Amino acid sequence: MVIVKATYREIRQYLKDSWSMGWPMILMMFFQFAIGITDVYVAGYLGTRVMAAVGYVGQLYFTLLIMANGITVGTVSMVSQAYGAHSDEGVGNIASQSLLIGIVLSSVLTAFAQIFPGTIIRAAGMPAEIREIAEAFLRIFSLVLIPVYVMIITGGVLRSSGRVRVAVINSCIAASVNVVGDVVLAFGWGPIPALGYQGIAWASAFATTVGMVLNLSYMFSGSYRIRLAPLMPPMSRCMRNLIKLGLPSALQQIAWNAGTLVVYFLVGGLQHGEITALAAMTAGLRIEALIFLPIFAFNMASAVLTGNRIGARDVDGARSGAIVTAALSLSITLLPSLAVFVLAPWISTLLTDDSAVIAEMSRYLRINMIGMPFFAVGVALSGALQGAGDTLATMRIIFTGMWGVRIPLILFVTYVLGAHAAGVWWCLTTSLILMCGLLVLRFRGDYWTTASIDTQSNKLLWEACLGRARTSGARQNPVDKGAP
Repeated sequence: MVIVKATYREIRQYLKDSWSMGWPMILMMFFQFAIGITDVYVAGYLGTRVMAAVGYVGQLYFTLLIMANGITVGTVSMVSQAYGAHSDEGVGNIASQSLLIGIVLSSVLTAFAQIFPGTIIRAAGMPAEIREIAEAFLRIFSLVLIPVYVMIITGGVLRSSGRVRVAVINSCIAASVNVVGDVVLAFGWGPIPALGYQGIAWASAFATTVGMVLNLSYMFSGSYRIRLAPLMPPMSRCMRNLIKLGLPSALQQIAWNAGTLVVYFLVGGLQHGEITALAAMTAGLRIEALIFLPIFAFNMASAVLTGNRIGARDVDGARSGAIVTAALSLSITLLPSLAVFVLAPWISTLLTDDSAVIAEMSRYLRINMIGMPFFAVGVALSGALQGAGDTLATMRIIFTGMWGVRIPLILFVTYVLGAHAAGVWWCLTTSLILMCGLLVLRFRGDYWTTASIDTQSNKLLWEACLGRARTSGARQNPVDKGAP
């Protein structure tokens, strides 16, 4: 495959587009990071059991949101393509169908979590001493699953239909409410009583509801507003296409999360220094999270921009633009990755004073930083594949890398070769590089450029969401509508 060449002027435009879409995404990722840090910080003041419960329930709650994230991936792919084709009707209809699916799924999950919270907590394997706290968290969190699903899906619609700055502002407001609410509701302030650990959950619930209302206020106005007419009756082909694109992404996240839990289990089963290794890995992930922010931000940016260009039938632009976005992600990642590699021992001392954990965490960070440049490129290109609708192939690659390479490789080096924690860290990096290599190979081919085309009708999948066999009048103003 010969990579499409672009002129200098085109490359500059691709860079401008990637950065314009990428930096707001970085801010959004930072807001989520700030919420997580505040939750842990406040929980730490309320006791070790509360902190443990927050961590456990956080992982469980993320599992409940997997379907929302999967729906959003399919929605972003189809909405971005409809937006690239300047179809108001397509954007509005896809948004309404996505929300319908999300509301139905979240309603079922809400009912299940409210009826069987204790069963869910026990099935998650939570220690008995934190189950009461965890159950209280789950009851409150599950009450707002519908607003959470709506907020996630509408956020995807906004950023993939030219309203990314609106999505960022709304996310900032919701995150600020969450952070302030954590402190005020947990510890009390003036006439507001201290709710203790339940204050953390109610703060998230209130902030999510605020974010949902803000997003919806923009979804029902403007050229790309939600169309309610298609909801009665549901447009089955449109829904099938959304599920076709979204389900593989949900399964991909399930496979990744389950694999990560297995890795934790295997690290905990090391014959020597397992507690030290677990502590080093947990702390190391907190440092890596800062580097992940721009990487996943450009993953989302690449999905939107690639979808826009595929929708405009600009395959060459989709390919060249994705390459430029991946290069930008790589360039932004290199310096912090190098800094962490060099300063790993010093950084480790900021999180622990245990000399054994410091040494192991330094090894963990340095080995993982070797794979970070590959990760930056692979994740950016995976966003392009998803934006083009090639979600099934992306799922296969991630599943293969995790369950076909990472887990078996760790089992081999630990149980056959008798390697210690460093062997596991090398397995993580090796499998990561392989996954990214497979993503690059997939991108170098041509199959992904036609993944969103219905072979029977020879139309893009999003066009099934049009009320009539047409596209709406072309609009030559793909700008950030509603942005200040």
